[in-house]
Amino acid sequence: MAKKDNILGIAYFGLGTPGDGVMGETLTEFKDIEVGSVGIEGSQANETTIPTEADDAYLTLSDTATPTSATARLYGVTPAQLVILMGGEVDATVGGPDEGKWLAPASVPNIYLSMKIEGYAIDGEKAVIKFPYAKVSARLQGNITKNGLPAVDVTITANTPESAAGVKGAPFIYGTETVV
Repeated sequence: MAKKDNILGIAYFGLGTPGDGVMGETLTEFKDIEVGSVGIEGSQANETTIPTEADDAYLTLSDTATPTSATARLYGVTPAQLVILMGGEVDATVGGPDEGKWLAPASVPNIYLSMKIEGYAIDGEKAVIKFPYAKVSARLQGNITKNGLPAVDVTITANTPESAAGVKGAPFIYGTETVV
């Protein structure tokens, strides 16, 4: 593996509305990401071990699998970005006491978005991770102090994208792209 195939840092982290079974074309960039907070957990098959009556040996089979997921901790998230991540709305009441503020939804909605992470360029290429269709769970978290900031913790779980025509795509894409 050449060094250019590695992902180096987070140059871009974007989320947005998925396309029809494909990556969304317009993603919102989240720029203030806590160093060391972005992680990825690849899919892992769970195994079932079945003992047999005639032999002390076991038969091990793959069972269900956990999906690939990514996590991030975001700072400086705007009210409009909170709507993308957690639903709700921005109060548009002109002159009202909450004008421009995020209004949380009464119940937590199911939110599905496309995600793209790009690393910094290495030898003219950048590594990319894409989830074309993913379940997003986000929450405000942290202590409010003079030397700390609350943030939005986000978990993005890859799902299999499916177009209106029933064509299924890859839930997770990883590779490099030439820097233009």
